[in-house]
Formats: sequence, structure tokens, C-alpha cells
Amino acid sequence: MPRLRCATLGMTKQKDMKQSKDLFKTRSWVGERLTDPYQVLAHFFAETPVHEFRRLVKKLVSHACVAGVYKGASPGDVLLYGRLISSLIKAAHALKDKHSPVIINGDDLFNEKYYRSHYTGARAWNEFPRHLSEKEYRDPYRMFKRFFRCQSLQHWLQCWERVVQGALCLDDALAPAAPVELYTHLAKLVEAAHLLDVREVVHVGGCLKG
Repeated sequence: MPRLRCATLGMTKQKDMKQSKDLFKTRSWVGERLTDPYQVLAHFFAETPVHEFRRLVKKLVSHACVAGVYKGASPGDVLLYGRLISSLIKAAHALKDKHSPVIINGDDLFNEKYYRSHYTGARAWNEFPRHLSEKEYRDPYRMFKRFFRCQSLQHWLQCWERVVQGALCLDDALAPAAPVELYTHLAKLVEAAHLLDVREVVHVGGCLKG
């Protein structure tokens, strides 16, 4: 699979030091430094359900490809959700070498307990994955591995930063080279993270979900 073309953004030593203190960059949206990648997933989906993130990614990638500026939310909200997804990418990278402890038999593929969240009002239709393969559905960590085989962590973060910038300003130079491919990768990432959150995480910051 060809590497998605994204410009390399320089990083200073001072920025590297700040990142080491807040590995998943969660302080800006949670208000605290999370050190457990599973808790990054838990807080991520406590903010907004999977289908809303999937829709947001699609809209931002689409607007980054056209002349118009995204107006579905305020620029501040777009930047905030951009930070959430950057944190998700970092958490996925920390988990990419793991394997799922949950065994799903063929008859249980559509069992809601494997994909429906514990929050009141969650709808099975909205939360069922649209983009994952059967193997990725059974073991979402597979998707994380494939995601980072395509590009490095730094390249993915740069790609996403350009998408957010491109959706908020009129600059053709920020348009992604392969928008459909980019959206598919990001949608699969969000869906795989959602499945892990449903199957393996029972609390958000010490409070039971629901």
C-alpha cells in the first residue's frame, strides 16, 4: 500500500519534552494526563459515540479536499475534536502489538455485547462497524498493526493535522492526496478503538460506564 503523501512538520526539542510529560496529549481535552491507553479510549468515547466520530472524520476529510470551509461546528470545536483523534492515534500506537483476549465464535459475530457500548441510549445499528474486515472485528488489534504498517505514528499525526487545517482554511496545498483511502483508514481506526473500549474497558476514570 503506497504511503499517503503528507508534508513533514518540524518539531523542536522543547515540544518533545512536553510530549514526554503528556504522552497521549490528553491534558488539553480531559484536563489531566492519562498514562493508560485504554483510559484514553474510554474518555474518548465518553465524549462522543463512535458513529459521530466516524461522521466527523468523513466531513473533515471531505472539506479538506474542496474550496469550502467546514461549518458544521465552530472552529474551536473542530480543533478540540482534532486533538481527541490525535490522542486516539497515539493510544492505538501504544496498543498495536497486543492481541485480543476475547474469543468470538462464528455464531456470536452479531452479538451486541461485542460491539454495543454500555451507555444509555446507545443504538446497536449506529455502533456496529462499517469498515472493519471480519478478522479485524474479531481482533481489533490487527487493525492497529495494519494502520501503522501503512505509515509511522508521526506521519499519521501530520496527516490528521493537515486534514483539520485544510477543513478550516482555503488552502489547496493542504488537500490530502488520497482522501478516500485516508478516510477509510481513520474510520477503521475509530471503529477498532470502539470495539476495544466495549470489550475490555469497564470504567472511565474509576467510574463504571453507563
